[in-house]
Amino acid sequence: KHRIETEVVKSGEMDRNVNLGRGGIREIEFIVQTLQLLHGGRNPFLQGPQTLPTLQKLVQYRLLDSSEARELAEAYIFLRDVEHRLQMENNQQTHTIPTERKARERLATLMGFASLAEFESAHHAHCGKVRRIYDKLLKAEDPDRSEPLPAMDDAEAWKKLLAQHAFRDSEKAHRLIKEFVEGPGYVHVSPRTSDLARELLPRLLALCPNSPFVTHHSPPTILSDPDRVLARLDSFISAYGARATLYELWTSHPSVFALLLQLFDRSEFLAELAIRTPDMVDELEVSGRLRRSKTTRETLEDLRHGLDDADQKLWLRRYHQVEFMRIGLRDILGLADFEQNVTELSSLAEACLQYAVEVVMRKNRLKSPPFSIIGMGKLGGRELVYGSDLDIVFVASDKIKNMPALQKYAVEVMDLLSAQTELGMVFQTDARLRPDGEKGLLVNTLKSYEEYYRTRAQLWEIQALTRIRFVAGDPSVGEDFQALAALLTNFSRPSQPLAAFAPDWKQQIARMRQRIEKERTPAGKDALAIKTGSGGLIDAEFLAQMFCLENGWQETNTLRALERAKAEKKLPPKAAEELITNYRQLRRIEGILRRWSYVGETELPDDPAPLYRVAVRCGFGDADAFMASVAACRAAIRRVYGETIEEIAVR
Repeated sequence: KHRIETEVVKSGEMDRNVNLGRGGIREIEFIVQTLQLLHGGRNPFLQGPQTLPTLQKLVQYRLLDSSEARELAEAYIFLRDVEHRLQMENNQQTHTIPTERKARERLATLMGFASLAEFESAHHAHCGKVRRIYDKLLKAEDPDRSEPLPAMDDAEAWKKLLAQHAFRDSEKAHRLIKEFVEGPGYVHVSPRTSDLARELLPRLLALCPNSPFVTHHSPPTILSDPDRVLARLDSFISAYGARATLYELWTSHPSVFALLLQLFDRSEFLAELAIRTPDMVDELEVSGRLRRSKTTRETLEDLRHGLDDADQKLWLRRYHQVEFMRIGLRDILGLADFEQNVTELSSLAEACLQYAVEVVMRKNRLKSPPFSIIGMGKLGGRELVYGSDLDIVFVASDKIKNMPALQKYAVEVMDLLSAQTELGMVFQTDARLRPDGEKGLLVNTLKSYEEYYRTRAQLWEIQALTRIRFVAGDPSVGEDFQALAALLTNFSRPSQPLAAFAPDWKQQIARMRQRIEKERTPAGKDALAIKTGSGGLIDAEFLAQMFCLENGWQETNTLRALERAKAEKKLPPKAAEELITNYRQLRRIEGILRRWSYVGETELPDDPAPLYRVAVRCGFGDADAFMASVAACRAAIRRVYGETIEEIAVR
């Protein structure tokens, strides 16, 4: 039952789940079944399969007080009625009372109550009686308390214990743990609060390496840096202020406490955000919102709730912070795999761009979008990772009259997302992939783009068009631009004129890859350069883009392009599977690096301590095993890349 409450019941549902929650149906069943197991061998009449008749038998054999049996029976009937009405409503197997007030009012009416308050009072009373009887008969010792902790003043014992748990500075760690339990000295801490803190400490230690506190209840995550986590925890408690309230929350919702510890260990920038807004994490966890993925459309609908806010920059940044935390926590908890994570980040960026266009239209009283925004690079491929810039270009209809006004609107869109404020920025936008780069107009017409790409663009700029996608603004102009890009990037039927196209275009791209590897990989650090080095991410990405150019595919996403190459036998099945599997693994490592620092890291750390921490965050026990795995991934990617380049070159 303890494991059900901590591992199965979703956060925020403990008092709403009529089956598995606190004082629910399962507790009544466990009371009955436990007494059957204890006494049914000697009393065969107790061996019945039904709960209510067995309750009467337990009274008959004086194994249960008659008043308690009556309370359990009344609660069982009440909770079963609630369960049936919940399931009849949508013909789904659900056991959880909804949070929406109208739905709860309807449930109260269906249960025959005159008001929601009367229903909730009855529900609370029944569950309270069940829990009281359950605790009287069955409450077990909390497994997390089984290992005794030293007295707070026994510094030497604590230092020894902390050193065993991989704390590097055990003296500082002991001081912080003492403050965690007793307060910082200038704050009065009640005995109840100190007791709760002592209950929480084994949960912290159970997440540390080599912990004797690890039980089958402990989550599999091991902290890579216990010292930093403890320091972050201290800062978080100071920022939150209400220590007693916080400890009560963590004790009643241990998943929130464990989640915070993992957050502090897995992401530096999200940890800082959590400390600045300390109620954000527990609200996301307790509300159950972490278990929902969101589409671009759903995110945009949420954003529109702020259309009337006077400060749109502030609204965007506040919303973005909460969504970024939600997406990051889903990633840390494993509720979303890597592909889901990059899709959700891309959907958030796309919705923010669409919303920014709506704000600019409203501000300037425009009836229709003034231009189309085209996503390129990782945004175009729906492959954004933490800290990715949004590569965008602005495309206007050829019929447009007032081009200077459009430049102003584009600046306003970018400013809404990229301007630095006290809450930072939403996304860094980058429009330098437009014709003539920073020297060119921010907004160009479709005709201007076509003229540039056909007559002046270099091969790498045409290659970049394999990753374009309409993301916001005027959809008709966006469709026209995508159609133009499809013509320009179909090297199986080269569109003329196209100055960048040459018969040896494949060799040119291969030479470009060689230059990147040579010029962007620091000398002597190829083994750490997971992006630009030999067998790095760019190997697989260039292969995907070459397949798109060669075959006229519009597959903006690298993995989808590689999977299409496999499906259409442009790659041998074994080589394709090897390439895709190892590219996925490297991308996941890149995402974990970015999740920690938020900056565009293209290399693994060369210092042993941070390399160990990266290894643990990636699921390895030590740096050697991690680096061996990375080397094997990259060797496989480079092998397929080399064989495919040779194959492509002769086709």
